[in-house]
Amino acid sequence: MTTTYLARRQPGFALTRREKVTRWIAVILGFCLVAALVSAGILLYIRYPSALGKLDVVTTPPGAEIWLDGRRVGTSPCTIERVGFGLHTLRAAHAGFLLAEREILVESGEQPEAVSFVLQPIKADPPPARTSGSAPTERIAEFMQRAAEAFQRGDWVTPANDNALYYADAVLLIQPDNEPARAMRTRVQNALVRQAELAAVRGDLATAQSTYHLLLSRFPSDERSQSGITRIADLIDANRGQATRFLALAEAAFAAGRYLDPPHNNAYFYLSQVLAHERGHPQAQALRVEVRRRVQAQAEAWVEEGALEQAIGEYRRLARLFPEDRTLLYRAGQLERQRMADRSLAASAVSVPAARQTPGTRSETTGTLRFSATGLVFAAPRGAESLSLATEDIAGWRLLRNELSVTTTTGAVYRFTGRDLKHGVTLWQTLRRAPRPASPPSEQESSSAHPNHQPE
Repeated sequence: MTTTYLARRQPGFALTRREKVTRWIAVILGFCLVAALVSAGILLYIRYPSALGKLDVVTTPPGAEIWLDGRRVGTSPCTIERVGFGLHTLRAAHAGFLLAEREILVESGEQPEAVSFVLQPIKADPPPARTSGSAPTERIAEFMQRAAEAFQRGDWVTPANDNALYYADAVLLIQPDNEPARAMRTRVQNALVRQAELAAVRGDLATAQSTYHLLLSRFPSDERSQSGITRIADLIDANRGQATRFLALAEAAFAAGRYLDPPHNNAYFYLSQVLAHERGHPQAQALRVEVRRRVQAQAEAWVEEGALEQAIGEYRRLARLFPEDRTLLYRAGQLERQRMADRSLAASAVSVPAARQTPGTRSETTGTLRFSATGLVFAAPRGAESLSLATEDIAGWRLLRNELSVTTTTGAVYRFTGRDLKHGVTLWQTLRRAPRPASPPSEQESSSAHPNHQPE
């Protein structure tokens, strides 16, 4: 008898095996997907760094409230994370100290930037007898005077630490209920609104956009600034393709030497439009830096010529247009101090050691060259030949390093060498520009006087 065993097939075994294969396929595909995402992330990190930076802020003394673009971010010392690239405004406020403000430019590829503030204490006047907590009236009057002067020259919110809003806020730190300071804040706010609206009307979207951002950072509760930013952003999006045209106009203006003037037809104006339409445009940013360099070189040329008023005005103008460059305002302050020193010069002449070169030979005579309003006098010791040149007989001069060449109206050229000649020439320029005594010349003197020749 034969026994037959029938084995029942196990359908579950085949199904389980199929599931395992499917599961492994899914695992492998998932691993490949993760690897692809990681590789893409690494590539993006290398080619396109993060568009966010970091600021480490410290103050002396610590404990100051830190504000970034009109938003309170903490108390010093603190670290501000996720700061977008571009220009930002940092403010530090501490009870008993003047408000400090600084423009910070966060750029790609830079390490976290350390920003420090050294806060200046409010120097309060000593209170009268039997009175405590009196307001420092002299400091308030000084700050309000500076605020009025800054507003008059157009420095409403820039440059940092020297603008109308800064001084008004300094007064309010001393006396929170000071009505003139509050009125000055309102004047600044309304002036910014008018500037933004006029810029938008004439199509200057860059100025309108930057002004509205200034409004929002300084006056966070101003509803007009937020609506204005939205409106200008829509206009910029609608005209996105205009950046190429503005860049071509900027290059043409730059080639023609129209760096900052005339208004609305210069390189700076057109480059601002390009950067408003395409923020971070590399070619526009590079040309913008070159515009600043060219104008700064012109300002330094005025310094060499002794035209300090023009140089100071140009540096202050540059400080408003390029607030990220703190050296511009510092240089303006240097020139202002130099101008004050020139005005307070008590000496009517200065003598410096020099050597006179004899015409036609290479020999030199050592002596002293005296600079005064009446002219130049070279005094040689031991009875050697001296020389006296009257101001009206000098047609031109040239100072190159340590050598001074003087040309007279007759065509004669005299050369002097010395290390301190620049000091003497600076005083001589000041004395020559000084007004003469108010004694009207006679008709004969007027007709025979030489014209006032400009330096070479």
